[in-house]
Amino acid sequence: MATLSYNGDGKLVDAAQSHLQKSIVHIDAPLGVHVQVMRWANYINVRITMAPRKGGQDGTCGNFNGNADDDSVAAIQARGAYRVAPNELLFHTATPAKPMPDVHCPPGKKAAARATCLKERPEVKEGPLLDACIKDVCIGGPRYAARDGVAESEG
Repeated sequence: MATLSYNGDGKLVDAAQSHLQKSIVHIDAPLGVHVQVMRWANYINVRITMAPRKGGQDGTCGNFNGNADDDSVAAIQARGAYRVAPNELLFHTATPAKPMPDVHCPPGKKAAARATCLKERPEVKEGPLLDACIKDVCIGGPRYAARDGVAESEG
């Protein structure tokens, strides 16, 4: 059984929205899972927190082993971890997974996005966090560079 609440209390996924009024749906689900859905004007952010499961775990967000390098989309898909057995679903229905759209980023724009990401997050030299930042900046613009690496690495 889950409980729901709605208020302005919670830790944001990225600080870029901290100046706005917060509208957050909280879901306290079984197994100590807490889901925060932050509602903004034209999109949502979601933060999922939980304790490690005895015997390990794996899923769409990674395997909770503290190594972000094996939590890329490709690594998760290679492990088949994006599929949840029906008897392990937290909710009664599942939405079928769809591949991410392949968004083309021209070489010049990609190089500029990489430079922006490295400037904003100099400690992230290579790997899935840098790749995710480059993709986000190519699609959404430079304002996504600083928050991308932070949000994904905070777990």
